[in-house]
Amino acid sequence: MKDHKKQKKHWPFLRWGNSRGTTTLEMGLLIAPFMLLMVGLFEFGSYFLQEHTLQYATREGMRFALVGGVLQDAQGNPLSREDSIIKTIRDTASTVMDIQPANIHIFQVGDNYSNPVGYETAPNNVGNPADYMRVVVTYDHQFFTPLIGDFFSTDGTVTLQAQGTYRNELFNTGV
Repeated sequence: MKDHKKQKKHWPFLRWGNSRGTTTLEMGLLIAPFMLLMVGLFEFGSYFLQEHTLQYATREGMRFALVGGVLQDAQGNPLSREDSIIKTIRDTASTVMDIQPANIHIFQVGDNYSNPVGYETAPNNVGNPADYMRVVVTYDHQFFTPLIGDFFSTDGTVTLQAQGTYRNELFNTGV
């Protein structure tokens, strides 16, 4: 008869002795991808929040513009229509980002709905009743970590842009 002694099987790493460093090694290998994932979630969450806020603020500015509305400043004096639209856009986005007035462009679109040449440097023009107008708002999003930002540009920024076209209502031009 055969000898049926139970042989004890050992895992290969246990033959070398102590396994106390295994946990540290595993933790070291897993913490880097986990941290990259967490930072990436934070970065892209911030990016999409700013993108959505920019679109929403632009849409709110257009809604205000199409009816020919005018806001008042802190002293109760009426602002120009251009300044009222800019204030509406900036106030709507103010909890998330600071949009500079120079990055808000309001202009009349051409017959083929294209942007006129040089609209970025032209003064804002809100047009007259029944004119087709466009609002273009840009914002430079700065990534927090260079590792992720370098995928998009050399300086870690990406320009977000929101725009919309609307037709001025037949509002009263006499204020």
